[in-house]
Order: sequence, then C-alpha cells, then structure tokens
Amino acid sequence: MPIGLAVAVAGAAGALARYLLDFCAGDYLESHHPVYVTFAINVGGSLLLGLLIGMEPPGGVRVVLVVGFLGAVTTFSTLMGQMYHALSSEKYAHGLMLPLGSVTLGVFALWVGVAVGRTMAPA
Repeated sequence: MPIGLAVAVAGAAGALARYLLDFCAGDYLESHHPVYVTFAINVGGSLLLGLLIGMEPPGGVRVVLVVGFLGAVTTFSTLMGQMYHALSSEKYAHGLMLPLGSVTLGVFALWVGVAVGRTMAPA
C-alpha cells in the first residue's frame, strides 16, 4: 500500500477514534466539546507520541501512526513532539516559544476566525 494511502487510512481511523472518545464522554455531536475530553485526548496523544518516539518504529510506520492516526486524533501531540525535539537539541528558546506562540497566536487566530465567520454566516 502506498504510504500516502496508508496515512489517509490511519487518519480516518484517528478521526473515528476521536469521534468515539467524544461520543463515549457524552458529547453526541455537540458543538462544544467538554474540556476534560480535549485535555485527556491531547495528553493521551502526547503519551502515544512519546511511546512512538521511544520505540523508534521504522520510518514508514512512524509516519503513518504520527501523521495519520495521531494527526487526526490531536495536533497537540505534534506540538509536543516538536517541542521535545527542540528542547532535546538544546534549542531552548525555540522549544519554549513554540507552545507559547502557538497557544497565543492560535487563540488570536480563533478569535479572528470566529469574528470573520460570524460576518459570513447567513442571518
């Protein structure tokens, strides 16, 4: 199976896993996910990413699981992985600014997106 197709299949599995985790927590397609579910999924995804980093699977397997499955479940694990690599490479400023900037600018971008989206929504 081509790697791109394997990533897509793993991404579909990750998206389904995320949906089922939300569903089991009682969030039946509501627009606001409970914070504890998001927190648990993000921390769990980081744990799984750490396990994969620690286990060092072959490149293709790593890409399929990290980009495909974990990428669909949560992007927080990707951020944590990038932060880990920066800090372990002694790029401390980069490792600390990445999450701070991502959260700060992410919240700002979300606010802007909500504002723009509301102006585009039908009345």
